[in-house]
Amino acid sequence: MDMLRLRRIILVLLFLGSVILVFKNEQAYRQFELSFLDSPETPDWFTPVPIDKSLWGKQETTEIFKMNAEEDDIRLPNAIGVGAKKCGTIAFAYFLSLNPDFRRTGYTEGHWLYKDSQWKGGFQSYKRKLPTSESSQISYEGTPRYLVEANVPARAKAISEDMKIVVTLCDPIKRLRSDFIHTTLTTEPHAQEIKRFANISSFVDAWLPKVKNNIIENGEEYLTDIYYHDITASIITNSIYSHYLNHWLKFFPREQILFLDGEETLKEPYKTMEKAQDFLNIDNVLRKEHFFVNEETGYYCAKRPENMKKTFCLPKSKGRTGNLADPSYLELREDQVKALEEFFRPFNRQLCDIVGHSMSFYTDYC
Repeated sequence: MDMLRLRRIILVLLFLGSVILVFKNEQAYRQFELSFLDSPETPDWFTPVPIDKSLWGKQETTEIFKMNAEEDDIRLPNAIGVGAKKCGTIAFAYFLSLNPDFRRTGYTEGHWLYKDSQWKGGFQSYKRKLPTSESSQISYEGTPRYLVEANVPARAKAISEDMKIVVTLCDPIKRLRSDFIHTTLTTEPHAQEIKRFANISSFVDAWLPKVKNNIIENGEEYLTDIYYHDITASIITNSIYSHYLNHWLKFFPREQILFLDGEETLKEPYKTMEKAQDFLNIDNVLRKEHFFVNEETGYYCAKRPENMKKTFCLPKSKGRTGNLADPSYLELREDQVKALEEFFRPFNRQLCDIVGHSMSFYTDYC
């Protein structure tokens, strides 16, 4: 009888021990699961130059602008559009030019400020690129390449310390796609090299590792004046907005820069126009009722405020990426999209501090 009791006691103890062991294992598993979920995401592959707001607008320009002609009906610009390339800088100017207080250059893009030979020509040379305007109107010149040209901020400040800057940004990967197909249709120096790739996927396979390694080895200096030492890489690096904006903000305070979301310009242009008109301090004559969707292109058109029967639509060339005969030409593999997202992530994070609010392509970082 005593032996039977002993066996029962041993069995009970073994059972309790197994229950305790299971409980402890369950606790350990839950603790591991929680710690895994709470652990930070994979560290960024690169740490950009920190944002120092105390330096914004403080750098003096050493550039000298030659005022070698008189202002008449052609005046110096008091606002410029600087890009980013393929994000809607031109669409913005086309639409806002329906406001009679906004005068844009007759040239689609001025391409004046970064060219040394033209800069040396002073206002006499610049006048050929500028619109006629009255003193009460905004004189505007826009070139998307201005964002990435290192000498342009200093030259813009040499023209006017009160210059207003309009920056349009968009999803970096979407911009890359648009830049890629755009380049194949131009005579730019790297166009032929881009055309040799079977599609954008093969281009990203070849060039993303190169660009990444160059930044790791040389830092952000590699990005400065990229058009003059590695122009093919600009298809990718033109989407590293924070580096170039950091440079612009050395010369101009934040309040003189308007940041626009290119996706909003495309899908809700009336919101973009409202922000721009307020920023430029001109009458808000372009409103929601002036815009409608072109059924043929899927893009917005606008009715002219002075005559609602007259309409204006963006050129069909503005939808190149959506009008390809072979859409697969611009398709990226899932692993490539992930690699590009990881590549741009550390720079996109900085936009929260620079812009001061989120945009459609970096809502999770702010």
